[in-house]
Amino acid sequence: MPAVWDYLGICFSGANLPASIFLLLAIAYWMLAIVSGLDLDFLSFDLDMDGQADLSEAVGLGVVVVRFLNIGTVPLAIWASVLAIVWWMVSMLLDRLVDPVEFRETGVYAAQWSIRNLAIALVLTKAITQPLRGKFDTEEPNTAADLIGQSCRIVTREVTDRSGQAEVATEAAPLKLNVRTRGTTVLGREDQAVLVDYDPKQNIYYVEKVRIEG
Repeated sequence: MPAVWDYLGICFSGANLPASIFLLLAIAYWMLAIVSGLDLDFLSFDLDMDGQADLSEAVGLGVVVVRFLNIGTVPLAIWASVLAIVWWMVSMLLDRLVDPVEFRETGVYAAQWSIRNLAIALVLTKAITQPLRGKFDTEEPNTAADLIGQSCRIVTREVTDRSGQAEVATEAAPLKLNVRTRGTTVLGREDQAVLVDYDPKQNIYYVEKVRIEG
């Protein structure tokens, strides 16, 4: 047991203290996420600041640095967890192999070494998370603009100006939509139609029958 307490004393002293605390926070986060089953989205944020011309140069430079480090392009929880592990490992290794023993408990040196360790860890975290860029991006669902002009198949007994549904083929399951015709046009089951307009207030699409020439 004395050896364990000695090891913990090393972990939570000098330049190792900030890294050890950060690692504990990362572990606590994942324990909370697993136990509660919650998707802790409060750690997510959007770095898309394109078009905001009023941003100062300092803020703009900060955004560039953040993006360079893969923060935002990799989920923050994963990125921070990688940083926590790497920072702790770098701190412990340099503490044992490089940093002079006689200065380990000196506040000024400990602060300087902690900043150095964090800088090294940030570079390594950038390299480790680089292959993860874009792996967690989600495709936007089909929007009305994407669907207009696409073909669909009538799946209800009929489609009128009052009711009806149609399916649009997708790479996954078919997308079922509420559709209407204009005027007195009536479409029947299995008819092929094309989506020509969308009413966002009613969330319905207007369709026209596909006319086969020949």
